[in-house]
Amino acid sequence: MTTAQPTPLELRLSAFIDGEAGEQERHEVEALLVNDPQVRALHDEIKRGSDAARRAFDDLLKEPVPLDLVRGIRNADLPRKAIRLPDAPSVMRQFKPSGWQAFVGCVALFAVGSGVGYLLGSNPAMPQLSAISAHGSINRDWLDDVIAHYRLYARQTTHLAEIPADRPADILEWLTTNTGVSFRIPDLASSGLTFQGARLFAAEGIPVGQLLYRRTSGDGDPDVIVLSFTKSRPEGNRSVEEIRNDTGLVSWVTPLATYVAIGPSSAADLEDIAAKAAGLI
Repeated sequence: MTTAQPTPLELRLSAFIDGEAGEQERHEVEALLVNDPQVRALHDEIKRGSDAARRAFDDLLKEPVPLDLVRGIRNADLPRKAIRLPDAPSVMRQFKPSGWQAFVGCVALFAVGSGVGYLLGSNPAMPQLSAISAHGSINRDWLDDVIAHYRLYARQTTHLAEIPADRPADILEWLTTNTGVSFRIPDLASSGLTFQGARLFAAEGIPVGQLLYRRTSGDGDPDVIVLSFTKSRPEGNRSVEEIRNDTGLVSWVTPLATYVAIGPSSAADLEDIAAKAAGLI
């Protein structure tokens, strides 16, 4: 049975997820993610498969090297030097790799093969991969997903919120039901912020509610400030104040929920906004 080749859209999304897309390509893909639900679903599927393959490869590298392989490397013959025979220019050079070179080659080939991991992640014939937990990553945490969603939607003008601000009752019912977090919509007019509406997304597989505010800074450019909240996570019971990817974030934790205020790194009052929101939400 032959394996279907990735479509051009799948290749673009894979490059976008791996951080290999150029600036213009990244903006084009982000626009597709905003406007096309099918593209968003395909993006999530590829990301899950890629993460699953990466974790499987990391687990493989933790396995001890078999004793037979160690003996084979130790006892392997040295590579023979190529000899050019007289009057025989067409004779091909011969090369016999050492045991260590063969081992390195095998690891390199396996790394290349993991590039198609998203196919394995969605293949029902591979239960050992589908059973791997979707939570956790060596180099990423759930706040990276929160920031990625902020950077995606903060540039939007007509599609900033899924439910607009004039439907507060719908927002409260929708986000409370899906996140399990009871909350109030803070009035942050004293900070020059106008409530725009709400969104719902998943960070490492856990629902996150998002309240979006907009203000106009001194130079006339609109700033988007976001309040995100989710059920408290065992690995995230700590407050954070930092800048990632030119995006500032301030988080605080209660026994039932974790809250994060997100804004551009230029927002010097983000900590004050978080303090106000913590007393109102």
